[in-house]
Amino acid sequence: MADYLMQTGLYWRPLGGNNIDQISGHCYQYTDIILQNGQPARTTIIVDLGKFDNHQALGIKNSAAAVPDIRELLNSRELNPRALFLTHSHPDHLNGIVHYLKAGYKLPPLYGGRYTKMILDQLYEEFDIAAKIRPAFIEINDGSLIKAGSLEIEAVASSHTCFDSFGLMIKSANATVYHTGDMKLDSSTYFRKPTNLKRIRELAPQINAVVADFYGITEDGFAPKEVATFKKLVQLMRRARKPKVFIPVYPTHPEMYIIAFLAALKLRKNVVFYGSRDFYGYLELINAYGISFEKLAGKRIKVLFKPNEELAGLGDNYVVIGTFNDLGRLFNESPADSFGIITAKTFFNPLKGQLNARNIPFVSVDKVPELQGFGHGFWGDYEYLGQLLPQAEFIPTHCPVFVTEYVRDLALGCGMKLIKTVPHNNEVFRLSPPGAERIYAAPAAWLVVNYDGDYAYFTEVWQKPTSGEGLLRRTISSRRCRNKFKMFLHTRKTKGSSHGIKEIR
Repeated sequence: MADYLMQTGLYWRPLGGNNIDQISGHCYQYTDIILQNGQPARTTIIVDLGKFDNHQALGIKNSAAAVPDIRELLNSRELNPRALFLTHSHPDHLNGIVHYLKAGYKLPPLYGGRYTKMILDQLYEEFDIAAKIRPAFIEINDGSLIKAGSLEIEAVASSHTCFDSFGLMIKSANATVYHTGDMKLDSSTYFRKPTNLKRIRELAPQINAVVADFYGITEDGFAPKEVATFKKLVQLMRRARKPKVFIPVYPTHPEMYIIAFLAALKLRKNVVFYGSRDFYGYLELINAYGISFEKLAGKRIKVLFKPNEELAGLGDNYVVIGTFNDLGRLFNESPADSFGIITAKTFFNPLKGQLNARNIPFVSVDKVPELQGFGHGFWGDYEYLGQLLPQAEFIPTHCPVFVTEYVRDLALGCGMKLIKTVPHNNEVFRLSPPGAERIYAAPAAWLVVNYDGDYAYFTEVWQKPTSGEGLLRRTISSRRCRNKFKMFLHTRKTKGSSHGIKEIR
């Protein structure tokens, strides 16, 4: 047993999410140690258990996934986790669960939102996981309080791109930590609760550390509001004056399904939902969650859920919303009557080529950033959060480690207390009011998942740089990141004040 496990304190260890150069596979351990009858009593919880997106780059043939390594915790009598908290339903925070169950591991009770459970139940069906081996699921809401040993955990609503996203206030006698989950500060969310800033302000004097999603901070200011996305969609469709509008949306972001629909409704344009099998699966979940597009439409517009012979009844006045890279000739689109609005940077690149080849005009997020369904705060969001929590130390997650290394001068210039040692996966930190202290480090590993029939087995692979194979090389590379942060700091020095603070208040 590591020496630190004999000393009182609240300990934090990233097992995924503080990667060398990637931003997925999120998983975090919190262990609280207090003295009971003169002996150390330990309480461990896990926050999220996602999959690592770029598992093919780890070099194991026929891999199905890669997951963070929590075997030590599951096999330990002293550290066996009391609970696994799920901040939201996205695969990089959730999908590791099914692979551990398929490999024969027993997981602790799960705590998450209703929509997260709906997604998880779909995964259970997809992976044919018997009900008797599924861990208990306890549904939580904004304000839910959960007692786990010496820890009290309070769920705090967070604005993100799916329903039922939460941050967690993790409270112990040793320290209080705000684990943000994926979040932004936008209060204009549709059919979802915004980040609960009121509760964060109330708890501010108690919060010693913020384990914060830093995914979007290579952009300045606040993340675009969803109401701004809605208004921009309406404006673009009005200006285009085309009877047919094609709006592809990112499959796991239901807020864009809703915003695009509301924009079409505003302009009295009929709606056709069209896409892949996965898209229709998410559409069914939105309906099961309680949002009926037919009821929202009323008698103002018609809604089709699959293109068919009824298309003719729409009078060539409709918006197509879905996950599609290929339109085919189903809608008989032409430059004279069609317009495209592409709402994600990379997912729909083939569609761009198709629209170009047919001379169909379109706009994309490259030129109109408000079109992106952002679920992660920009630097302004965290600058504002730093002003709400001036005594708290910020510990960046959900970003490559070089982001934390290069943001240090900017954080200092904005008055934010940033952790002194950049956290890497599998390092242990003691969290206390003076600040986080690294007390243990070991090489980090991923477990690559392969399947032999119905059984999953793991291959341990040491963590290594992989972004040359993936997204980051083209987006937030080390050099671009460093230069952007220098520019943000220069802007603040020349203007003499922070950006946009009055906007939130």
